[in-house]
Amino acid sequence: MRMISLTPAQGIRACCIIALIITFATASVQNVTNNTTAGADNITNTAAATAAAAAGSASPADIVEDESFITHPAPHYLSNGEISALFGKLQDLFPNLATKYSIGKTLKGRQMYALALTASNKDDKNGDLLRPMIKVTANIHGDEAVGRQMVLFLAQYLTMNYANVPEVQLLLNTTEIHLLPSCNPDGFALAKEGNCESLPNYIGRTNAAGIDLNRDFPDRLENQQVSQLRSHKRQPETAAIINWVLGKPFVLSANFHGGAIVASYPYDNSIAHHECCEESLTPDDRVFKLMAHTYANNHPIMRKGHNCNDTFTDGITNGANWYELNGGMQDFNYAFSNCFEMTIELSCCKYPTADTLPAEWARNKRSLMQLLKLSHIGVKGLVTDASGYPIADANILVSGIEDKPIRTTKRGEYWRLLTPGIYNVQALAFGYQPSEPKQVHVTNENSEALRLDFVLSPRELNYDGDFRKVKVERSKAPTNDDDFLTPTKFEHHNFTEMEKYLRNIAESYPSITRLYSIGKSVQHRDLWVMEIFVTPGQHVPGIPEFKYVANMHGNEVVGKEMLLLLTKYMCERFGVDERITKLVNTTRMHFLYSMNPDGYEVSQEGDKSSGKGRANANNIDLNRNFPDQYGTDKLNAVTEPEVAAVMKWTLSLPFVLSANLHGGSLVANYPYDDNENDFSDPVARLRMATTMGRKLNPTEDHELFKYLATVYSEAHPTMHLGQACPLFKNEHFPNGIVNGAQWYSVTGGMQDWNYVRAGVLELTLELGCDKFPMADELPNYWHDNREPLLKFIEQVHNGVHGTVRSSIGSVIASAAVRLNDAKHVSYSSANGDYWKLALPGRHNITILADGFAPYREEIAIPEDTREMRLDVILMRDDPQHWSSANDFRVIENVVKTRYHSNPEIRQRLAEFETRNGQIATFGYAESEFGIYYNSIKLTADIGEPEESKYKILILSSFFDTTSPLGREITMNIARHIREGYKIRDTSTLNLLQRSVLYLLPLTENFDVIFNMYNRNNSLCDPEMGNELADRLLSPESEKKRDLLLQFLENERFDLVLTFTAGSSELTYPKGEPIIEKLAHAIKDSEFSTQPHQCPLSSTRSLHQSSTERLTNLLYKMYNIPVFSLSLSCCRMPIQTEIASIWRTNIDKIKNFLRLIETGVVGQVQSDKGEPLRSAYIRLIDHQHVYNVTRNAARFQIILPAGEYALEISAPNHESLVKRVLITPRELNNLGVLKLSSYTLLTGGVSEVHRLGGGDNVGSASSLSPQTATISGFVLDTSNHPVKHAKVSVTAPQTRNYLRNFTDSLGAYSISGIPLGEITLKVEAPRHVGTGRVLHVEGGAVRGVIFRLGVDEHVWGMPRWLFIFFASITIIVGMIVCFLCVQFLLARRHRADKRYYSFSLLPQKGKELFEDDGEDGETELFRSPIKKSMSIKPYYDVEGLEIERSDDDDEDDDFRNEFNEDSGEEVVMLDKRR
Repeated sequence: MRMISLTPAQGIRACCIIALIITFATASVQNVTNNTTAGADNITNTAAATAAAAAGSASPADIVEDESFITHPAPHYLSNGEISALFGKLQDLFPNLATKYSIGKTLKGRQMYALALTASNKDDKNGDLLRPMIKVTANIHGDEAVGRQMVLFLAQYLTMNYANVPEVQLLLNTTEIHLLPSCNPDGFALAKEGNCESLPNYIGRTNAAGIDLNRDFPDRLENQQVSQLRSHKRQPETAAIINWVLGKPFVLSANFHGGAIVASYPYDNSIAHHECCEESLTPDDRVFKLMAHTYANNHPIMRKGHNCNDTFTDGITNGANWYELNGGMQDFNYAFSNCFEMTIELSCCKYPTADTLPAEWARNKRSLMQLLKLSHIGVKGLVTDASGYPIADANILVSGIEDKPIRTTKRGEYWRLLTPGIYNVQALAFGYQPSEPKQVHVTNENSEALRLDFVLSPRELNYDGDFRKVKVERSKAPTNDDDFLTPTKFEHHNFTEMEKYLRNIAESYPSITRLYSIGKSVQHRDLWVMEIFVTPGQHVPGIPEFKYVANMHGNEVVGKEMLLLLTKYMCERFGVDERITKLVNTTRMHFLYSMNPDGYEVSQEGDKSSGKGRANANNIDLNRNFPDQYGTDKLNAVTEPEVAAVMKWTLSLPFVLSANLHGGSLVANYPYDDNENDFSDPVARLRMATTMGRKLNPTEDHELFKYLATVYSEAHPTMHLGQACPLFKNEHFPNGIVNGAQWYSVTGGMQDWNYVRAGVLELTLELGCDKFPMADELPNYWHDNREPLLKFIEQVHNGVHGTVRSSIGSVIASAAVRLNDAKHVSYSSANGDYWKLALPGRHNITILADGFAPYREEIAIPEDTREMRLDVILMRDDPQHWSSANDFRVIENVVKTRYHSNPEIRQRLAEFETRNGQIATFGYAESEFGIYYNSIKLTADIGEPEESKYKILILSSFFDTTSPLGREITMNIARHIREGYKIRDTSTLNLLQRSVLYLLPLTENFDVIFNMYNRNNSLCDPEMGNELADRLLSPESEKKRDLLLQFLENERFDLVLTFTAGSSELTYPKGEPIIEKLAHAIKDSEFSTQPHQCPLSSTRSLHQSSTERLTNLLYKMYNIPVFSLSLSCCRMPIQTEIASIWRTNIDKIKNFLRLIETGVVGQVQSDKGEPLRSAYIRLIDHQHVYNVTRNAARFQIILPAGEYALEISAPNHESLVKRVLITPRELNNLGVLKLSSYTLLTGGVSEVHRLGGGDNVGSASSLSPQTATISGFVLDTSNHPVKHAKVSVTAPQTRNYLRNFTDSLGAYSISGIPLGEITLKVEAPRHVGTGRVLHVEGGAVRGVIFRLGVDEHVWGMPRWLFIFFASITIIVGMIVCFLCVQFLLARRHRADKRYYSFSLLPQKGKELFEDDGEDGETELFRSPIKKSMSIKPYYDVEGLEIERSDDDDEDDDFRNEFNEDSGEEVVMLDKRR
């Protein structure tokens, strides 16, 4: 930048002019932002002195630093508008020093303001030639704000002190400094002051599109293809900085960050791409270390190297050795320009409060000034030709560091930073002879770099080329519009016929089909699937996966036959029909013809609406058997084999779109199929004659689902008319589509499971009113559904698709793809390709992957093609920056993770208490429990009453083999909470103030398990017998088991979290709607990975079963909701994977801890203001009962969001019902609830279970000090629970009959038991009853266990004898039944024989065959006709037919006159024979 020199006379005139400018500026400054205006006075006061300095009038006596800008106005962070005003004022007041400009605009249109500072030297004949350019940038992460303010302070310091400080004068006279305070103004606008870590989803850190700008630059290690792809998606801020860097010959640069205190230098990544701990050095490593040391040594904190939970030798680090970063700005500066840039982390807190800014400036001012002076080390010079003209883009090579040439500017200038030493320097340029190497001795003792010029001689070059053009023509395929190309039968196929049909297709078209089975039915029939694709057998990247499923209900058969016909149709027409050929070439289709072959086999043709064959062989409706987002009932508590096979199949392939073909109606049905409360509302599950009054339950993709349903409906000749079926005449479906929940509730349905669990969009298509139509109707069904079936498949290509890769080109599997911030996700396949269905228009796409920075971009799907391709490059998200954003920068949780021994665990727990005694207590050997279990208790105000706090337990695992992994995660949680408390994180403080957390990392058997791991690091699932879970489930007493159960009982935890492995599920007590909603809240995580299927094994299945049993047991016994979070497939993965497992599960753990933020609290008092300590709260329509605390009668209930009715009751007091609306992340405080007392006139018994299992509140007997409660279990000899066993008190006799029945876990509880000696009797069907005498002293007697043997007697006789007699009786009965049937059939056979009556002919009268009439027949006699006798002519010859003639008309008259009811038989003889 060229500046004008002033002569002394001109300087005097400048003073006068500036005085006028100051007067004008002071008057106009009122238009500037208030805070900026407040600081203008200080700037104005130095303007005249600065002008005098420009004229050469500075005096040594006037050297006084002016830093009034620090405190006046009060320290605060300037907005983007205030920065513009400040830079404009500096330019106006110091026109010879400052120039304001903008390097570009952000995504939101904000200007990226920069300020250039320099002063020309009147003694410099060359003006600004060879004056090095420096830049100082900051705030590339919008929430790292300290550097932003340091740059602004530097601008004010240099301009306001130029007149009086020689150091500043020399710097600006010889250097051109460019200041860019904010590379990311949009992000800064979203960040929040006082937040030391990034906000959720990196809001504020990234730009408005959600892109981390320090991962968006070209990378030196990118291949050309990746670099080209990324260039098209470059953010406007990044593009502006790139153009700025490449457009100016910057020599040295500093980039300010926050979150640590260290000076980091290139490179930031390495060829090996290790996460950390491997240096990646540049050729100029010595220069960079000099720069880093210069800054760190002048910084009072940085030079120590111990801060922010990090240790850096001398306060400096190589970027890659710290953590891997691809696409960073400092590497771009060095690799793609002449600029040597260094990253400087200024503070542990990213966005501290503004009152800390003066101290930050004091620490960094000297470092900044010394760093800026380094632009004058090394050598500099001009490269010209023989005529003196500058040569641009000439390379300056230095011996020993030839890998980094420096290029000359357009004016032929170069600056080569070097440390002291002797070097050989050479200049090379295209079209010129290389210069001779010049030896130079660099000392860096002067104030400027050593001057070294080069003059190059030209040389001639000649290049020729030969080019050819190739023309390519594509031929067209023939088309054919016929239907089937071979004769086709329309008929129903049973399982055998279907199997034969499919095998014939597979053999006839092996190149495009593959027949495979996904499992077997209850009766061991294969579930056959046909794949149709041009290269069947495996997933092909870029090809979407589609599936049709039919015959889920065995008697709904139309879908099955349609798929069989569609398979034949597509195979025949492949290569003939352009549409079919394109579909087979571009879509991998899977057809499951019969999901319920067992049900089909018992169904009947012609069935219109019955339920015969609907269910499978276990009589379970398969479309009620899938896991449901809203609950569990008896229909989906146990997964049927057909359902299990379909779920495993669906999760094994990256399906995009699906349809489930049904019958019984004519409509396209889309999710959701049920509402939140339908599990407790049986009426909602009934299909009524109208859809009016049903509650719509739309998904996040509601409009997309409606479109897909409409596609099928509109393509169908009659479905879109919405006509009702005969049995449901009042059902009307506008446009032939309906939301499932609005029609009727289907809990446990397949289409909802596909959408929620597998990420697949699925519709339920009802193809006709008749479930099992006659075969002759199938042609009509085919004609109606062929086009809709094909058109629906074609929709799989609509939306956005592409490939997700890393910056080094490797594919990224299981990357989550979201549109418009929706929670529903699709996932990239193992090949990195993804498909996300969407409607045309603008969408915000977000792509997340573990270990990578989120990718966000706004896309536009065109209306004409309805699809677009978006290939995405994800930048590696270094663990430490992830830790800063999500884990309070606890580096130990993500770097060099390993399994810690028992002594190390105890040492760490002890250190928690030693260093954080205000929130932590280490419970080791303080009690008998502490001897066996090491635990740490975390809460605010240790030692204060804890009655008003929730109690939360985090247990490493119930399984010894999983505990090594679980306890590492438990220790990570402890460190996370500790650091959150240190930095005063709001959510952490609230957690500690509202709850008491017990963290219990189990240490038993660790050495044995770890030795297994050491012997074989690939050991995934170590095995060990008699684990803790087994002992807890066993009724046998054992010291450690009993201590843990006693601990659970005494502490009465509100929540328990434990860890498992071997699956992808969160296990919790099933059947409780409130618990299920809490579980869904835990699983609701944006950064959750793809739901995966862990390979099953016998041990994993056993652990899962034990986890479910133990979870239900603890809930029944102690009313404790236990959530078991599965961390990984392996129970003991390799140590380096612990960091990834922590990153994957941290959001779910945070969600668990946030459960206490939602619920209801209050206090119960009598009308006299006394606490009612015996009060309890019952949730109406729920089974939950909660007791108040023992002292203040306070209640605090964790509830998910929703509306509830609370009944507050207490003995001898009137109940109170309160309706409350619970909103997310809010505690509804009901205040003090007062109950009015009343006099109890008559007694009664009401059993209300207290928390802890077994205590009853509210009964007259339980209130009496003379009664007690007994609880326990009834088990068989194999320790299995005995259901419906009756437990009764037989002695002493009481006024009320005391008895109860066991539940599904064999648990029972009886209240009102009199004190003293009692006798309990237990009776159960098919078991031998037993009894026991107990001595009851009072309170609650728990754990009374009965074991019943199986009763081997039936009706008083041994079982074998009963079976013998029963078999004989059955055989005799069958013989008698057989004889009776034969007898009845014989009688029926005789009754069916024709009866003929004959008698003697008369002896007198006419001749026998005398002609009496024209008909030639004579009536011989009449006789009474027996009932049931056939009245037909008799013929001598069987089968003889009489030809009808005109004469027969008279016979007809005779027949008409004959009365069949006369009881007479007329026998006619034919005389014509």
